[in-house]
Amino acid sequence: MKLSPKIDYGRLSVVLAAILLAYSLTPFVTIPNRELNLQLPGFLFLLRVDYTGLVSILSAGLGATGMAWLLQSRQKEMPRRGEFQHYLLPSLTAWAIGVPLGVLEINLQWWVVFVFGGLLLGAVFYAEYIVVENEDIKAPLAIIGLSAVGYAIYLTLCVAFRGTGMRLNLFLPVLFVTAGMVSWRVLNLRLPGEKHFHWSVATALLTTQTAIGLHYLPVTPVQFGLILTGLCYAVISLAILAEYKNKLRNNWIEPVLILVLFFGMAILIKS
Repeated sequence: MKLSPKIDYGRLSVVLAAILLAYSLTPFVTIPNRELNLQLPGFLFLLRVDYTGLVSILSAGLGATGMAWLLQSRQKEMPRRGEFQHYLLPSLTAWAIGVPLGVLEINLQWWVVFVFGGLLLGAVFYAEYIVVENEDIKAPLAIIGLSAVGYAIYLTLCVAFRGTGMRLNLFLPVLFVTAGMVSWRVLNLRLPGEKHFHWSVATALLTTQTAIGLHYLPVTPVQFGLILTGLCYAVISLAILAEYKNKLRNNWIEPVLILVLFFGMAILIKS
């Protein structure tokens, strides 16, 4: 076990400042929302584009490019074609910050979310910098933290999209892609060096199909998010057990317990 080189705090500060500056300007910039209409045979596709959404997309790009900039000092330690995986969580985190900020009114709660999001984003950058090398003494803790952030991002997006009342055909592709990306990243963290694409697709399909069913049931946004996040966690845990231990006969209890726990929390919240 050894310690990784220190992260360039100057670069980290610049990246965080650029992303947070973009979000901090949203309360003071007013741009009319635009609607894009696409008429298909028997179907009208309506997409609403607002300023906050554009800032979130821009921030996601800044998160990925910022992570690439931070990793330039560790190019010799990067596995071949393995750098892209380190961009996912910083990009998703930078984007997810804008989801609650776009829903909340500009008050103390908005600024609390803004500050907490900035701290979380900085922690994600730092953790991704550490897990480049699994022999780092801080790597196990960083892996746990990044995995938790991945699930938290998915939960936040599920709750936010359900709460806005957005049409199913608009947010379903986002949930599908997010579940697949979170699954792929967590599996790469827990099982480095192996291919996990099939498990990522399976996770995305199962959670998306469940989301379709829940969309037509009288569940609250928090219940919607808890059920889908519990299912996502359970499928990923099942994949890890299947790939790592190669037998599920005596090791299926953990995924089932996690799934029951999340379902129980969803029921208790309603009651």
